[in-house]
Amino acid sequence: MLKKAIAVLAFFTTLSSAAWDYLPILPKGLGQTAFQFEYTSMDPLSSIDVKAGVRYSPLSWFEVSAILPYRITTSYDGNEPEFEAMVDEMDGIGNITFGLRFQFTETFSAYVDGYLPGEKTYTEDSFFFGVGLQHSSIFSFMIWSTDISLIYGDAWTNMFVNFGNEINIPFGAFVPYFHMDFIYGLEEEANGSGYYSDEDEGGNNGLIIGPGFKFSLIPNLTLEAYLAFYMGDRFSSEFMDEPMVIGMSIYYTF
Repeated sequence: MLKKAIAVLAFFTTLSSAAWDYLPILPKGLGQTAFQFEYTSMDPLSSIDVKAGVRYSPLSWFEVSAILPYRITTSYDGNEPEFEAMVDEMDGIGNITFGLRFQFTETFSAYVDGYLPGEKTYTEDSFFFGVGLQHSSIFSFMIWSTDISLIYGDAWTNMFVNFGNEINIPFGAFVPYFHMDFIYGLEEEANGSGYYSDEDEGGNNGLIIGPGFKFSLIPNLTLEAYLAFYMGDRFSSEFMDEPMVIGMSIYYTF
């Protein structure tokens, strides 16, 4: 339970996979860079992370991308010696992600992501990957996007499904949105990395919800701010509160 509680801090949010968003891929010949700042609070633990990413579409139907996460600092305001010892080893590079995304139609796409092993306490120490399908429904007043993905090799439950929905409501350059992810664990066996144990059984499922907005300063520069609230057995622990994430991102299209 102790390692599972700490590992919650690593769960992905906005730059969750190499498929950065649920929208169709960038037009042929265009790319985008991203820099993301996140503060995570799950009292008495908290952390500050940054992520840098780049994606590029060499073809009208094909996109490649990569994300590098880095934990700047982790703090613990409690009196558990085991936590204090682990927190001291949590800062540094996390699981680096590489991905491919394929656009089949104007509204349907598929992707595959690979996550390299990490060396820090909060990362997963084996290679794991995800595959997913996405669909965007573009209406006159909003964009409703969905994503369903299968993650295999996860250190907690070995395999789980993530079902995501996002509603964007454009007001010119200002686009508020609401995001929801439901995580359903499919197996009760870990891959050997030690996050999952008998006392964690039944803790495979979770829900992530939260609002956000994007604002285009100029055509190729976009700012983003968001909140994310984590709920359910997957993110619950007797040692700490359920996580809340505050994040800001900046995107530059080239």
